[in-house]
Amino acid sequence: MCLNEFCKSPFESPQWRRGPLGPGTMCNACGTRYARMEAKKKGDKRGAKLRPQDLVEWAAFQEQLQWPLEAVDATPFAASDGTPTYSIKREFAGATIYVLIRGKRGTTAQERLAQLLQKGLFHLVRDNPRLLAKVELLEGDLNSDDLGLTQRELQLVQANVNILVHSAASIQLEADVQHTLRSNYLGTRRLLALATQMRAMRGMVHVSTAYVNVNFPRGSTVDERIFPLHFGGQEVHHADIVDDLMSLKPAAANVRAQMFLDMWGFPNTYTLGKNLTEKLVATYHKQHGLNVAIVRPSLVTGLAGLPYPGYCGNVAGPIGMGIAMAVGLFDRLESVAMVPTHVWDAVPGDVVSGVILAAAAATAARMAINEYAAECPAAAADPMIVHAGTSTTYPISFCEAFYAGLDFVRQNPPPVRLPGASLFSLPLDYRPNEEAVKRCKYWTGWKVWAAVKLLNAMGMYGTARQLHYGYLGWEIQNSTKTDRNLFFASKNLLQLEAQLDAGDAGSGDYKTSWTIRNGGWPRYISTNIAGMWRQVFKVKEVKGLEDNDFKFIANRSVRPGFKPDTAKASNDHAAPLLPAVTEGDEEDEQSQEDMLSAGFRGTAAAFQRIPASGNACAASESVESLAPAGADDDVPLRGDTPGLFKQMSAKLGQSLSYKAASISDVAQGNVSGGMLATLSKPMQRLSRSATPAVRRDKDV
Repeated sequence: MCLNEFCKSPFESPQWRRGPLGPGTMCNACGTRYARMEAKKKGDKRGAKLRPQDLVEWAAFQEQLQWPLEAVDATPFAASDGTPTYSIKREFAGATIYVLIRGKRGTTAQERLAQLLQKGLFHLVRDNPRLLAKVELLEGDLNSDDLGLTQRELQLVQANVNILVHSAASIQLEADVQHTLRSNYLGTRRLLALATQMRAMRGMVHVSTAYVNVNFPRGSTVDERIFPLHFGGQEVHHADIVDDLMSLKPAAANVRAQMFLDMWGFPNTYTLGKNLTEKLVATYHKQHGLNVAIVRPSLVTGLAGLPYPGYCGNVAGPIGMGIAMAVGLFDRLESVAMVPTHVWDAVPGDVVSGVILAAAAATAARMAINEYAAECPAAAADPMIVHAGTSTTYPISFCEAFYAGLDFVRQNPPPVRLPGASLFSLPLDYRPNEEAVKRCKYWTGWKVWAAVKLLNAMGMYGTARQLHYGYLGWEIQNSTKTDRNLFFASKNLLQLEAQLDAGDAGSGDYKTSWTIRNGGWPRYISTNIAGMWRQVFKVKEVKGLEDNDFKFIANRSVRPGFKPDTAKASNDHAAPLLPAVTEGDEEDEQSQEDMLSAGFRGTAAAFQRIPASGNACAASESVESLAPAGADDDVPLRGDTPGLFKQMSAKLGQSLSYKAASISDVAQGNVSGGMLATLSKPMQRLSRSATPAVRRDKDV
């Protein structure tokens, strides 16, 4: 099929003519017009045969492909003092954004892109048709050969992509090692192989994590470099480790991986896998000439500024820990696993995105930023590596964030809290006792288990599953083994910021570091707490946060551009319009937000007021007419915060009379005398029941 989107041929003409994408990419008619266009540029008489409409259509085709008429100059700008500079706006001017997304859990890639773009976070794009038209979908999967792309899509990517940002990864911290390597290492290897075939490629950014070097001793400063792994004194190659682990059976691979974790000091398989993946990227940079930069974010938190101050779309890190404190997972002092005065390297999400854009533009402009080459000759061949963190630019301690959250929760009690939880102060000289922390986690786990049972009994299986995995996320992050008090050096980061074009730097559109000049921690914390209370708990008015920048932006339906590929799908692939989400549609909004969840969002969703039973699973909707009056209304909250069990028990009492009529519920044992009897037994006789495994991958 001809690759000219403006081709008027009524048939799928064979591609045998040369076009701007190379030989065999156009039909006879389009290829002939292209040849005449090239002849006109050279002054050849064949160019006189072009019609005026040919010129208009061809200009539109070249703009759609972003195929430059002349070669792009990759030479950096120079400041008045001769220092080379780069411009983000210049490097990305007129760009088309190709987004690679895979289908997931019954949702197509088209639907996921539409869900993503309708969010308030993307209001500057969704409300501007010109910008929205620049977003193009490529449906694929890093775990598939050729990334799951068709031949036509491969040709388009190979000829047209000049800046590549790789941010897809599985972020399960303690997944089976083969799952981690399959998603992060092998998926990245497939992408790197394709990147070497991209003829217009000028620069690539691999988004890693600052915790690839979490195995450094506590209190260390980690440089922006690649550090080798050793067996004793012998350096080991990353590919040998991966081949070894992938050749074993899953159980044996996990046993061997634990040996590596203990040997090198990694706390989980995620950090080990990301460490090995960085070394793979560096190998392609050195041996294949791929112009690449590595960005290492620390703990990414909510936004500080544009486009949506206070937005907390992913609550897997510090925001999630704040929610955990609010709802009572931190139920006493002994449940805290962190030393209060240790540095908590949290960084606003808009700063991370600014660093990624800056690194991409600098790499495309062939900027050589490596502040470690002089002091360490081995680092001279490394790609540009940039830490996106705050521990060496504007550090904050864990207790500062804890105190700010504590003061706010005292003035604004959350809608619900786990029973037995209390607010407590965190002494500066507190030192966690690992055994005491484990005991607190154990009993909190039983509370969550009982809550999951009640939610299942009410038919709220999705919310129960989210609560279960939200607790698991909190249990993993609230750990003494991840509280390392590390300082991530920022020499390359500050140099990257210094060489940014003065016009870009002065526009205020790009934050590339977090300092007191950017607003300061107190205002940032207030902004994000206000955003968290509105977006997670649906509370519109709060007390004690007058100095904040949060303003709620509602979701709105959009239809992003999608050009169907006849080799992959039928012609009815127009992106659907999703129903607009208003401020009152809490349940729908939560469902859409879940696609970005990495763990804690499920906890927050489960701790909202119990929604009407009409939102339960389809198996229970068939007996909706049997519900007594008022059974679908939320139970009013009396007093301060009565607790999760009190709300769920009241709701359960209202709905059991007709929920039990559901054949599905009875068959699964979710509503039965045995179930209710089990809940009344002493806590020590309860046994945990695991919910089905759910992938928690971050996709692009």
